Amino acid sequence: MDSDHQDPRSVQIPDINGYIQQAHNCFAQGDIEGAIAHFHTAITLHPHCAEIYTARAKFRQQNLGDHQGALEDYSQAIYINPQNAFFYYWRSQTYQELGNQQKAIEDYNAAMSLAPEGTIYHFFDKK
Repeated sequence: MDSDHQDPRSVQIPDINGYIQQAHNCFAQGDIEGAIAHFHTAITLHPHCAEIYTARAKFRQQNLGDHQGALEDYSQAIYINPQNAFFYYWRSQTYQELGNQQKAIEDYNAAMSLAPEGTIYHFFDKK
């Protein structure tokens, strides 16, 4: 592996969480552009980290009402890690909010088929 590319398995979670926290801090101070910039930096440095995409998706959806952007980020997270049931669940919720019931059902079913028995059900049950 050349020195310009970091092995995605070596990404340090505190490093990622730092960018995400900085983004939320900027947003709390009314600096939306700064928040977006921190997510962009994190993705630029760690483009193969699905968790950054899901964090940005949640941020876009909850704070900016950007459901289409959230769908794009959830889709990228699924592309990177297609075995994560929660990514499909979160994307299903976004499809549901946009009124696309068919896509919501497809993702919900994918989440259910990927999740260890009972884990998704218990997660849904708490919602």
